[in-house]
Amino acid sequence: MKIPQGFVDAKTISIQQRLIMSISGLEKQGKTHFSLTAPDPIAVFSTDIGEEGVVQKFRDKDIAIMYLSKFDEEDSDKAPEEFSKFRTAYLRLLRGKDVKTIVFDTATEIWELLRLARFGKLTQVMPYQYGPVNNEFRSLLREAYSYDKNLILLHKMRPVYINDKRVDRFERSGFGDTGYLVQVNAVSNYEDEEFMLTIEDCRHKPELTGEILEGPLCNFEILKSLVLS
Repeated sequence: MKIPQGFVDAKTISIQQRLIMSISGLEKQGKTHFSLTAPDPIAVFSTDIGEEGVVQKFRDKDIAIMYLSKFDEEDSDKAPEEFSKFRTAYLRLLRGKDVKTIVFDTATEIWELLRLARFGKLTQVMPYQYGPVNNEFRSLLREAYSYDKNLILLHKMRPVYINDKRVDRFERSGFGDTGYLVQVNAVSNYEDEEFMLTIEDCRHKPELTGEILEGPLCNFEILKSLVLS
């Protein structure tokens, strides 16, 4: 057919050889370890202490860390400047040639930093007020699709409550639309002295849902080969 004005031929769209993914997990379950198996140079935005003791295992890689301060509501006036520092550095890394992989460790707390920067608080914010803040964070994640960079979002997990009663499962903590925006959602675990990564869903290959990468196979390059091959 003749391609209508303003459209592009779908046959000309190629698959970028990079992954944009979310990894959720409880503490000390290998999220940071997995992210550092990705191609270097790696830039990590850290709000956590999870790199200590982990980066030392990857001395053969080029890894740079930017530490972001965490604030509470009492010093929320400092949050706008801190989030601006993060945003400026993140966009510079995406658009530049310095790194191959960008890691948010954790995306949960970077989302909190944005909320604190815009609202001055994390609680008692009305749902209708979230529109601009949601759009701001969403645009940062969407921006990654325009570049040949891996983006790995590490997330804490929170307990699930049904009818005000805690049930025996956990869910990702952070920006609510993350799952829709990334290519792969996964959960990290550490069992029987082995790291494990369970694929929860995959946009490119839905048949990978439930696939478990364990031990030596729990590696970014293995996951990338499964998803993009």
